[in-house]
Amino acid sequence: MADTGGIDLDHTSFAVHDALSWARRLRREIGVVPIAGESLPEFRYLLLQTGERTGGARLELLEPTGPGFLTRHLDKRGEGPHHLTFSVPDLRAAVARVRELGAEVVGEDYGHAPWREAFLPPGPQHRTVIQLAQSDRAYPSAEELRAGGEPDVAELPSVRGATEPHWWASTWETPAGAAVPLHSTHLDTADLAFSRRLFHDVLGGRVYETERHLDFSWPGGTIRVRAADRPGVRGMGPSLGGGAGIGLGSAVLGLPG
Repeated sequence: MADTGGIDLDHTSFAVHDALSWARRLRREIGVVPIAGESLPEFRYLLLQTGERTGGARLELLEPTGPGFLTRHLDKRGEGPHHLTFSVPDLRAAVARVRELGAEVVGEDYGHAPWREAFLPPGPQHRTVIQLAQSDRAYPSAEELRAGGEPDVAELPSVRGATEPHWWASTWETPAGAAVPLHSTHLDTADLAFSRRLFHDVLGGRVYETERHLDFSWPGGTIRVRAADRPGVRGMGPSLGGGAGIGLGSAVLGLPG
């Protein structure tokens, strides 16, 4: 794979009412492995690994714990895609390059080394929040997760003010089904040229072009982008549209046909 400059697709995030119920279902049906989770005043999250040692990607479940941005999102849109997160080696530099592209950046926080972050609001091109994050820590690899053993939470990325790093631990009690590698996130765009500049020129994804879509690849996964009148994340999976998959609000977690 081409050098992405240390930038990676970290995860695709979905807003849900009950993260534990969803995590248990995804563990039974597509064999996800829990990685980490924390609680904050407005929400709690659980990060999950899909696939085996290669060919998978991470997805995140966000559940509200109090009034705030997530309750407003769920009230307006219901369960479904919420944001895409990219890890970057230098958050300030990444933000500067995004602004050079003409995109808006909000919510910058550079003062917490375990999780620095900034956000691109859901503009007309993708209608999806894009998060940029930098951490002095790292998540275990898919191979380490599949080998077993609980990671030391002190070595994992951690959001400012977060608590309860084990709130999701009961997920392990659910027997795991066969692992499905949801490697690609499927994203519709209203501006394919903008998507290319953002994901390739700014965020370093290796690009592969077909007549129907653009694939932008990083070590952590691929974003498959196609032009459409209604932009947004359609789901994750090896492919979509074959009728197989798990519906999560407006999105589908697609399974091999």
